[in-house]
Amino acid sequence: MLRDVFDKPVTFETDRLRLRLLTQQDTQDIYEIFSDRQVMKYYDLSPFESLERAKEQIDLFTNGFEQRTMLRWGIELKDGGKLIGTCGFFAFNEDALKAELGYELNSSYHGKGLMSEALDAVLGFIFRESGINRVEAFVEPQNTASQKLLEKLGFTKEGTLRSYERCRGDLIDINIFGLLRSDSKY
Repeated sequence: MLRDVFDKPVTFETDRLRLRLLTQQDTQDIYEIFSDRQVMKYYDLSPFESLERAKEQIDLFTNGFEQRTMLRWGIELKDGGKLIGTCGFFAFNEDALKAELGYELNSSYHGKGLMSEALDAVLGFIFRESGINRVEAFVEPQNTASQKLLEKLGFTKEGTLRSYERCRGDLIDINIFGLLRSDSKY
């Protein structure tokens, strides 16, 4: 039931964006996003140092869709066609009817409401088209912009997981946010 969302590639259009599956033609834009230290500051990967690493990331996203484990869209500006980020779901749990949300955006486009627009579209899709009851997001406490974004979308901060994961060589705390179907506008 949850995996029905993988039956066919889905694209969305919002006022300013087109959300679509990634291809290797996106390598340069993915490299630009994932090599940016500002974007990667709170990410669990080191900034990319080569186009090859960007190609591998695209393969990871593409294979995740093919294996029905990850649903990740490229976020493209309708005006000009530039790929400026990605967003989507992974860590699907059939028993608990939940998935985890992930996203990143080219730092040149921060603060313009673009990620909010993209996430609103994909959250609407996942709640309408699947049996998902809960979407989770894990955010480093220092990443206040991401926390504000999640709250704007209706997520609730549910707590802090102390020394939850190793990131950049240290054990770090993580704030967990949740959005339930019953609490959402979708």
